[in-house]
Amino acid sequence: MARQLLGGGAGGTALTEIKDPLSRLVAAGVLLRGGAADPALLQQGVDTASEQGWRRPLMAWLLLQLKAAQQGGDVQQQAQLQRRLKLLETSAPK
Repeated sequence: MARQLLGGGAGGTALTEIKDPLSRLVAAGVLLRGGAADPALLQQGVDTASEQGWRRPLMAWLLLQLKAAQQGGDVQQQAQLQRRLKLLETSAPK
């Protein structure tokens, strides 16, 4: 599995095969650190954290998506991500 993830091209596919959500999120982080920050990887990070209700990891992955949207000039996606981040910030447990 590690070879598939680090071997390039099939990393995203191998990531979907990881059943444990924490392991999947860690693997996504490894791929990200390895320079594989494509939109599909960022979305998998968001989806995994969101499905588990992991607020802080979700915010981190959303911020990465926001940065990518800003770099790509996607104003509509930027607005959507900012709304989602604001919702997470305002719903933070006190």
